[in-house]
Amino acid sequence: MVPRKPADVPPVELMDEFGGSLFGGTRPKKVEEPKGFRGWLAKTEQRVIAWPWKRIGQGAMAVAVMAGGYALWTNRVFVGDFTAAYVAEATGAVVEKIVVSGAVYTGREDLQSALGLKRGDSLVGFDAGSARARIEQLPWVRLASVDRMLPDRVNVTIYEHVPLARLVADGQIWVINKDGKRIVADASNAFAGLPLLKGDGAAAQAGPLFMHLANWPQLLTQLREAEWVGDRRWNLRFVSGVMVQLPEDSRTFGAEQALPLLAKLEEARHVLTLNAGEVDLRLPDRVVLRLPETVGTTPVTQKPAVAG
Repeated sequence: MVPRKPADVPPVELMDEFGGSLFGGTRPKKVEEPKGFRGWLAKTEQRVIAWPWKRIGQGAMAVAVMAGGYALWTNRVFVGDFTAAYVAEATGAVVEKIVVSGAVYTGREDLQSALGLKRGDSLVGFDAGSARARIEQLPWVRLASVDRMLPDRVNVTIYEHVPLARLVADGQIWVINKDGKRIVADASNAFAGLPLLKGDGAAAQAGPLFMHLANWPQLLTQLREAEWVGDRRWNLRFVSGVMVQLPEDSRTFGAEQALPLLAKLEEARHVLTLNAGEVDLRLPDRVVLRLPETVGTTPVTQKPAVAG
């Protein structure tokens, strides 16, 4: 049943038994009092009987109001829930559909728990801002938005961290993003296809490395491990077992300049298919190949033309 609007309810003035309105108003005109013995008797009866009970009644009413107010205050959650449920039923503001977009790695149960809503719940009193804040505390969620679409729909949009690589740190393997943020621990090896990073400071340096590698997908798709060495440069290990030593970044030569050379060597000589060989790109004027079948080194004094 839909509650009646205040305008639909006729105004009613409640009067007490002593001729006064409970909430204000005027008293009726005073009736002329009887005279003589009858008048004296009436006054005495009024003093002895009516007056004390009137005061007691007013006091009892005040106590009742205070007690009722205290009960409502101490049980405010119950009263609030009851009111919300009543209004929701009356207006039809009950959840029928929750639409989620952007969730790839975030679990359904975790998301629903953070949202605090399920089908059939009331939308009255639902705090979308608080729900958004809870959702953004989930490990994979970077940003989120929660919008109520009355009468019965809630839209949830989340923007997740993009997994970049795995990081060996603190005795665990972590999934990290481009900023080196640890997203979740990969205890189940669910992200085994991502490159594995090692070395102190590797997480902080991962972003620039993968930014350069993104220009050379033929290298990135074959990368298996990357080790940050001496807090200054990278050693890359590819799926074939080949290790590539990148140079320390300087003003004129670094990983950004060395990776195009590696891409050209792979195209011209297939160096990444060497069985556990090494490609040394640390020197600005030469490339050194170390083959596993030989003890010595095979220097390449003339660099190949830059790929692309």
